[in-house]
Amino acid sequence: MKYAKALLIIGPALGLATVAVVFVRSDDTRDAPSRWIQDAAIALNRGPILTGPHPGPARVMGNAAAAPQAALDGQRLRVQRRFAEAAASFRDAVEADPADADSWADLADSTAAAAGNDLTVSRDAILHALAINPRHRKALWLRASLELQEGHYASAAATWRELQPLVATDSGDARVIAANLAEAEALARPAGAAPGWGG
Repeated sequence: MKYAKALLIIGPALGLATVAVVFVRSDDTRDAPSRWIQDAAIALNRGPILTGPHPGPARVMGNAAAAPQAALDGQRLRVQRRFAEAAASFRDAVEADPADADSWADLADSTAAAAGNDLTVSRDAILHALAINPRHRKALWLRASLELQEGHYASAAATWRELQPLVATDSGDARVIAANLAEAEALARPAGAAPGWGG
């Protein structure tokens, strides 16, 4: 691949660590970027993660009152990098409360991480989150990342632009989004086209 991991930006986002990887060109040769996803994609729509002992799976199908515990279990497991187990807990959460956009986005995140950072396995969960809340910041971030992974650079740029006004302009998230937007726009341009080409 012709892209190198250039910068790891870690910053607070509503009480959580924001982790994002920004890629820059290592030369002028156009090529698909390396497959990537944030190591633990930003959890903009969650409260602080508790890291105490995991109490065990909730198994809460059809019990909306138990969904928050299942989501909390998923967060704890994700922090421990037990992504497959985290995905199972978030699956419990969305089965208990299918209208929880946050848990759908967290399910997408954890499922992709468990699959070696392959966001294609998370497409349905991302779309569920956005169907519930089209302005869900984490789900938009994941959709832009999926579009980049699949080489849909113009769509990725459009999604980054959609996400920009939803974060504070002076935040670390805003800087990461701006860098990712610039990268997607550069990849969307035909070789040799001047910056500002809108295709």
